[in-house]
Amino acid sequence: MERPVRRVLLVALVLASAPLLAPVASAQPPGGRGRGMGMGGMMSHAALLRQEAVQADLGLSADQKSKVASELPQRGPGGGGGGGNPRDMTDEERQKWMEERRARQAEDDKKVAGLLDAKQLGRLKEIRIQALGAGALMDETVAKELGITDDQVSKLQAAMQSMRGQGGGDPAEMRRTMYTKALEMLSPEQKTKLEALRGAPFDTSKLQMRGPGGGGRAL
Repeated sequence: MERPVRRVLLVALVLASAPLLAPVASAQPPGGRGRGMGMGGMMSHAALLRQEAVQADLGLSADQKSKVASELPQRGPGGGGGGGNPRDMTDEERQKWMEERRARQAEDDKKVAGLLDAKQLGRLKEIRIQALGAGALMDETVAKELGITDDQVSKLQAAMQSMRGQGGGDPAEMRRTMYTKALEMLSPEQKTKLEALRGAPFDTSKLQMRGPGGGGRAL
């Protein structure tokens, strides 16, 4: 059973450290692709599956691409349908926001599973973990798989807050540094499991992202 304190820490850490978790991304292409990437720690499978680079890696057929475009909804930043910025919400409002977001993502995940074969779905999960970077350790499913402890979450939170306090610097380099620091907090067994979950390398710089204001941006 998931411990409540860990869930609270994970949510707080994601909201506070989004700039350090988002994948390196190039400018948004015409047509608005990339919408729904939102905070790096909350990237959904559906948002990734709409990415051309991901579709190419998975080897989607023309029919699959057509169904992805027609069956997967375009979500707003953070994977939701609005509701404001969770950083400005009360604890009760944020909890409701998270529950609604989980419900929407669960619905999207079912659609994604119906569009892909087992091999493609497995690869999509690997790409998502790579795209999340250090944020993968704050994903509830990954954290459970690796056996991430409350103490490790707290240490990761402290490291991210320290990096945010430094300010400036190249965002991509900061994310790489944060991922390196995150790995240092894992046990050898956890590192091995994480490497297996990441699968074959994927160039996350090909991913498109949409900023909080709705416009495309390069990170």
